[in-house]
Amino acid sequence: LGAMAIPARSQQLAISATTLRLTAKPLTFNPDKVKGLSADLLRRHYDEIYVSAVKRMNALNEELAKLDFNEAPAETVAKLKSEELAAYNATILHELYFDGIGEAPTQPAGLLAQALSRDFGSLDRWKAEFMATGRSLANDDGWVILAHSPRDKRLYNHRTASTSEMPAGSVPLLAMDMHRHAYEKDDGNDAAKYVEAFMQVVKWTNAERLYREAMRV
Repeated sequence: LGAMAIPARSQQLAISATTLRLTAKPLTFNPDKVKGLSADLLRRHYDEIYVSAVKRMNALNEELAKLDFNEAPAETVAKLKSEELAAYNATILHELYFDGIGEAPTQPAGLLAQALSRDFGSLDRWKAEFMATGRSLANDDGWVILAHSPRDKRLYNHRTASTSEMPAGSVPLLAMDMHRHAYEKDDGNDAAKYVEAFMQVVKWTNAERLYREAMRV
């Protein structure tokens, strides 16, 4: 006997999809002790942008879990899935951003320092490229991301104009938020001043840990 045809709607599971619940990560530094970036700026950035992204991601997860994908209009799916990508990337990038900030200046060390020199010619050249990429976003919004490519076995500095743009297949190690909310309260429109301040507070131990983990991918 041939296989029995089952209507598409009947193929759906009777139970709702598992709803993922994200929790905002706490700051790993004391905002009052970070030089060059004000405590008020950092707290507002964390509460109003990052925590809001986590809440939006959870709300989208709930909407998607309830959605009947056999019946949902294409425009509804497009809207929700586009927002999901943006909210998820915003969550991950902001966690990377805040985890990369420390109370005392440090310098790249170990395997990561060696890789930066190898792939960019020198640490100074990497820094110049990373900072120039940040300044190139002065009149826009976006991110500068230091990432490791498991495919190419090397590091890249990526420029993204939105949270929907991410380097495919790469493992982000350090992220600098170039949206105005990251610096406007302290520096107005002076993005270059912010870039300089950010570079002075990078907590390289986090990027080094992520690089060691990425090397195993």
